[in-house]
Amino acid sequence: MGSRMRPQLFVALRAIAPAMVLCVGCASIDAFSAIPRTACAGDAVTVTWVASGDVTISAEPAVSDIGPKASSGSQRFIVDRDTRFTLKATRLLSCKTTEADVVVAPPSREYGGVAACSSAERTIALAVPLGEGQVSSALKVSSVANVNARPIVLAKGSVRATIPARSHTAAFDREPVAGTWTLQADLAPGESCEDALRLMASRLTFRVGFGCGQ
Repeated sequence: MGSRMRPQLFVALRAIAPAMVLCVGCASIDAFSAIPRTACAGDAVTVTWVASGDVTISAEPAVSDIGPKASSGSQRFIVDRDTRFTLKATRLLSCKTTEADVVVAPPSREYGGVAACSSAERTIALAVPLGEGQVSSALKVSSVANVNARPIVLAKGSVRATIPARSHTAAFDREPVAGTWTLQADLAPGESCEDALRLMASRLTFRVGFGCGQ
């Protein structure tokens, strides 16, 4: 019986082997990014990728020097408009694609996050770091608005301003957008941290209007 089973086992192994070989040779994408994600027209955006297979980078709208690339690398591209970069990796019968978007000087954008509340200090606070991976160093502030239903104290560097609820300030005009912004709101008399965070969905948010250049 053992000798009759060997040919069947050999045939089964031969059937499995090609699939295992194809799996080893599949295309893959391990990393793909385009930074900064928000830029000014004429800025250089750094695109970085790590993939396996034959790699092609394309862009919509097209930018200079796109096309076939090494399987991993980093390259700077000049963007003038909102641009979507696409990485395509192919090998044998497999193909992988992924995308990264860059927005060029939008009119405004909201930033914020989950805030922390201190019962001892009776304040709700949040720090929002905007690094070079998020915003271009050329972006300047054209306006700042408090989109919360309560007043906030907004600070960045040496500039600090109290902004009423649903209002705006010119205190940060022409300041660089990049950097760390801090938001702070006071608890109302008799208000607990739990009640305040529930009313504001645990978030503090502000809106920045963008400008470019000097």
